[in-house]
Amino acid sequence: MSQSELLKQMAWRNAMGTASMYGNQVMDVELDCEWMTLYATIEYIVYGDEEDLVELVSVKSRGVDITNWINTSYIFDLISDEISNADYHYSDHGDEV
Repeated sequence: MSQSELLKQMAWRNAMGTASMYGNQVMDVELDCEWMTLYATIEYIVYGDEEDLVELVSVKSRGVDITNWINTSYIFDLISDEISNADYHYSDHGDEV
């Protein structure tokens, strides 16, 4: 299996957020290293099934797919932070006002 196929099939079972986070998600990030900052867009899918899976679709910068160049553990940490910091809304959990 190629690295790009592996990245697209990677699933991750932690830190599921609110119900509104299910489905296709996109977030803008700044990826930093010692000598540069790269502005990128991370696209991922949060599946709402029992397994709480997250699939990385792509990491792009200026329209160029850089998914294979990026440390996926770091990307999944960013996704985890995004999901865990999602706004809570009462209707996501069936709570009454």
